[in-house]
Amino acid sequence: MADKLIFLGDSTLQYNDETTYPQVGWPQTVYDRFENIEIYNFAKNGKSTKTFMNLGYFDEALKVMDENSYVVIEFGHNDEHDYDPETYTQPYTEYKDNLKHMVSVCREKGAEVILLTSIYRRWFLEDGSIRMDCHKDYREAMIEAAEETGTDLIDMCVLTRDMLIELGDENSKDLYMYFPADTYPLYPEGMKDNTHLVYKGGLKIGNIFIEQLKKNNDQLSKYLKGV
Repeated sequence: MADKLIFLGDSTLQYNDETTYPQVGWPQTVYDRFENIEIYNFAKNGKSTKTFMNLGYFDEALKVMDENSYVVIEFGHNDEHDYDPETYTQPYTEYKDNLKHMVSVCREKGAEVILLTSIYRRWFLEDGSIRMDCHKDYREAMIEAAEETGTDLIDMCVLTRDMLIELGDENSKDLYMYFPADTYPLYPEGMKDNTHLVYKGGLKIGNIFIEQLKKNNDQLSKYLKGV
């Protein structure tokens, strides 16, 4: 049976096509960095850990998952939405429990799991500094879930925050769906979206993921081209 790389998550990971151009989910920028492994992306726009499971997307992923699978899980953006009871999860209880449940069920299938804290939002203050409270307690809750289950974790939250700090407010705009009117036909009025990515941003974040695999995950990194 073929080896598989499976992504579970929200809109920052979801595969995008011409109907949402130029938006991308960051994983689609690294598909061609792998070889000898089938890639599946089950990430869905607007989903939290709760709705991803409640609406059956996790069950769909389980249908293709087996002992030859590597599962990358990144949630948090929508779990934070305390204004929406359908998606909201409290970080240290339901959110963490949902992550631990996903890890457990994936392992029952024989899969290896890597947890990723949420990528940072492009939130700069008037003085040019970045907001330091993005994702609040959800980063720490995922770290606890990883520690309690003995699961590999890549702290994309801190890594992408540091990337944004290095680039600064203005230079980071072209990584996101942040552009003036009449730039892209699908968005004639322009966008000021500090969460979702264009290809350039997806590629930078994808490269961060790849570099962390090279450093920390011998099992999955063996599928990287040239490694």
